Amino acid sequence: MRARKNQHGTKHDLFLDFPTSKTYLSELLGVSRSTLYLWSELAFWRISNFRDAYPKKSDGSYDVTSPLSPYQSWCLARIGRVITQVVTLERVKTAIKTNPNYFSKYTYKTALRNLNKIGA
Repeated sequence: MRARKNQHGTKHDLFLDFPTSKTYLSELLGVSRSTLYLWSELAFWRISNFRDAYPKKSDGSYDVTSPLSPYQSWCLARIGRVITQVVTLERVKTAIKTNPNYFSKYTYKTALRNLNKIGA
């Protein structure tokens, strides 16, 4: 992987209130587009909530070219944080498998609700 453009891009959770493209998200997180696509593939196959957040095509497959939901963006930022902590993709895969709640939609909604309480 290339060096990050912004070393602090995944230091905090990312809460967007709009769907976004992978290109825009890669700029926000300070990583290359290819890195974000790698993270997205990792999440797609290992986090069911992430996969289910994609709209379905008429043939039943997932439309992975659609914009990312706010939950998916949050999830990818978290994967980026885990990568900075454990370094290798194998360890990231293990972290996702052993800590599925860290990437769950429930955790996302709870954190967003808590953030909204702070801002109110």
